[in-house]
Amino acid sequence: MRKITLCAPSRIYFDSPTGRFPHTAMVDYFSEVGIGAIDMSFECLESIGEGYQSVLYSAARRAREKGITIPACHLSFYMPDPHNEELMAKYSRELMRGIDAAALMEIPLAVAHPIALYSKESSYGDWVRANLKFLTPIVEYAKGKGVKICIENMPSEKEAPDNHLYGSCALNISKLAEKLGAGICYDVGHANVSGYKISEQLEFLKGRIDILHIHDNMGKGQKDAHMLPFDGTVDWDDVAQSIKKADFGGVLDVEVTAWALPSDRRTRLDFGGKILMRARRIIAAAELID
Repeated sequence: MRKITLCAPSRIYFDSPTGRFPHTAMVDYFSEVGIGAIDMSFECLESIGEGYQSVLYSAARRAREKGITIPACHLSFYMPDPHNEELMAKYSRELMRGIDAAALMEIPLAVAHPIALYSKESSYGDWVRANLKFLTPIVEYAKGKGVKICIENMPSEKEAPDNHLYGSCALNISKLAEKLGAGICYDVGHANVSGYKISEQLEFLKGRIDILHIHDNMGKGQKDAHMLPFDGTVDWDDVAQSIKKADFGGVLDVEVTAWALPSDRRTRLDFGGKILMRARRIIAAAELID
């Protein structure tokens, strides 16, 4: 059996409707809940301000003290209009800043979103060329910093036989990652929204997934809600068996949202407990080692 690393995004604690908690408090929260690894949410990096290096250094040091690892991070993902060169250049700088942050914290894996285009608007070749032009410098910059970029499959809420979202399926992502020399982050919730059979997607990517995002939603064409596993329509028993068959051994990230939760610590601790319990239920069903 292959060993997996169970983690959750840092934003489940430092995000709240009333502001942000300190990063060191976020690390303490993970330790108290019992989640032994953190996926750093660098899409929130801009909110830290100019002194972000010292903030992240302190968080990394606290994590080491608590015996918590930081195996992955998520780079900025808002994705501007891909046809606007000025906005894309700004976005590129933000991604590189996130890579700098990953290198500072010695994080080996960084998730990046590809440019996603619908087939009614563009050809497959257009999509590949746009991504190679934009992401190649990002991937190479990350390699120079000792960070591996992992390309993530996108949610296609309008997926239809005559309107495919390039970048939403395992085939597209694997081909792009291969061309870029990058890794793969496969998102189960995104696949559910897109209407794909998750077991077939995972089988296709057997042995090639670095990071697996798990969360729930209400299925094809619905909102990419990032709910707790077992709260939506994902067949988690099927997912667990598919994870086992796909020979997955990597980062299992429970990428749920918590920003709307009240900021009181008790509520957040209860939510963290649910994350841990449900993730372990999937791990047990897949007979993986946590």
